[in-house]
Amino acid sequence: MYLKQIPITPIHKAENNSKNFGSLELFEGGQHRQHAAMMVMAMLGFYFEVSRHDRDKYIRVHNRHVRPDKLHHFEKIRAEATLPLPYDYASATHPAWQYWRVVGKTGISTVATYKEQDPDGSIMKSLGQNTKLLSDTDIMKINSVYGIKCFKSQRRMKIRYTRTVE
Repeated sequence: MYLKQIPITPIHKAENNSKNFGSLELFEGGQHRQHAAMMVMAMLGFYFEVSRHDRDKYIRVHNRHVRPDKLHHFEKIRAEATLPLPYDYASATHPAWQYWRVVGKTGISTVATYKEQDPDGSIMKSLGQNTKLLSDTDIMKINSVYGIKCFKSQRRMKIRYTRTVE
C-alpha cells in the first residue's frame, strides 16, 4: 500500500469557491505498508504515540540518536490532546525502535522499552511492525474522533480503490 495526496474540493463547499481540502488515495503495493499506515493516521490528525505526555512511563527516547530534522516528532503533547486510552506499542503511529535515527548510524535506537516492562525485548523488536497495520486502539481512536463506525468489524475493512495509469 502506498499513498498519494491529492487536492479536492468538497461538494458542499464548491459553490463558495473555497480552497481545496486535502484528501488521499491508497494504492496497492507491498512497499512500506507500516509507514503508509502511520502517515494515514497522521493525516487523520493523530499524533505519534511517542509524543504522548505520558510516554516516559513506557519508553525512553534517545534524543542524541534522532536526526535533528525529526526531533519535533518526539516533542510531548498536552494531556488534553491525548485520548484517554492506554499507551499502544502496536499502534500504526508508533515508529520502530530505529526510526528517524541519525543517518549512517546502525544498531542504535531512537526509542527503547524499559527492561522491567519488556525483559526479553520482544516489545521493542515489535515496535512499528504491526502486521494488522492498525491496532484495535487505532480503530477505536478513528471511530471515537470521527463519530461513526468506520469499520464494521474490528478486522474487516472494505477499501474501494481505483487503479490509474499515468
